Amino acid sequence: MLKKAVLILVSIVLVVYLMRQINVREVFAALLRVPPLYLLAAFVLFILGHFFRAVRFKILLRDKATLGGLFSIESVHTAALAFMPLRSGEFSFLYLIKKEYGVEYPIGAAALVLGKALDFMVVHSLFFLSVSSLPRVPSFYRELLPWAGGLFFITVALLVLMGRSRQVYAVLPVFFREGRFLNNALMENVKKVFKGAEIIRSKSTLAMSLITTLVIWSMLYGSGFILYRGIGLKLTFLEITFITTSFTVFTNLPIHSPGGFGTIESFWTLLLVALGVPKTEAIATGFATHLITIGFTLLFMLYGLKLIRSRRLEPPRTESF
Repeated sequence: MLKKAVLILVSIVLVVYLMRQINVREVFAALLRVPPLYLLAAFVLFILGHFFRAVRFKILLRDKATLGGLFSIESVHTAALAFMPLRSGEFSFLYLIKKEYGVEYPIGAAALVLGKALDFMVVHSLFFLSVSSLPRVPSFYRELLPWAGGLFFITVALLVLMGRSRQVYAVLPVFFREGRFLNNALMENVKKVFKGAEIIRSKSTLAMSLITTLVIWSMLYGSGFILYRGIGLKLTFLEITFITTSFTVFTNLPIHSPGGFGTIESFWTLLLVALGVPKTEAIATGFATHLITIGFTLLFMLYGLKLIRSRRLEPPRTESF
């Protein structure tokens, strides 16, 4: 509770500080600059990106849920991540997949962790590509490269270990697998997590999940590229890749304020100023793009909630998507 209160306070302070440096009209002017066709195209790619995220969950959960159901759950999950602080929105996926399809929490957690690991690998690969190619990058980013590289290899190692979960479980100390720990509730859940992670032992499943992850990020990066160009930012594709990648890494840190207000705009301003964009323009476009993204997320969530409600009201039937 104290951490949430601190984050809310920080968010308010940052928003006030940034808004005092520009005229509010500049934010509305930036919003009005975006052509409707650009907004539509960005929104379509945004939805497609999350649709393929639902496809990946279907692969990782071995058809324990329908694609339409996973798509609606992903809509609520996306909104929860955007508006809830400290990454607490992740729990929404576990809750809904359990409530709607009876998937146990450890199995849902295994699928969620696997998906996040694949996302991490793809995003960090693009991060290395963009940072190494840009002439102007904040100096502290280059200092972070060894740490980012270390996290990348840890993620790869985690995926390898999860793919060999049966062997890992077999080498756990004997007292964890026998005696009084044998029927312990915690160890039962540990076994289920290992069982859920075992799915990537299949090379075809891992390959399909990785290909789907590449499609996900192609769609989401495309959405960002169209939106940033529509709002008037004259950035190259690699610069936009750098910004989008940096934001993905940033929003996965447990310092994300409620709704991201203040923290996202501050980070956005630092990045754009480092790339040569005037500070006032950086602040105005930061608030404008954030508001548009929130609009996308809310529309997606409302549609997903409507799907969930319709599914609960209708009699059971074979669903196609």
